[in-house]
Amino acid sequence: MFWSKEFWPPSSPDLNPCDYYLWGVLERDTNKRAHNTVDSLKAAIIEAVANLSREQAAHAVGRFRHRVELLL
Repeated sequence: MFWSKEFWPPSSPDLNPCDYYLWGVLERDTNKRAHNTVDSLKAAIIEAVANLSREQAAHAVGRFRHRVELLL
């Protein structure tokens, strides 16, 4: 079911680059190996964020305009 723009949730994940891009990338990159401790997982997350390229950020932000236009 597709919601009309009048009923679109105010905090829609469709308009949040972290929700529609970043979390998936971080999950993919941090799950390449098992983590036996919270510290290991934290270190993997920090490393994955540090390794994000400008191109990845540009890709995520570049999709934002298209997503906003779908709501208008």
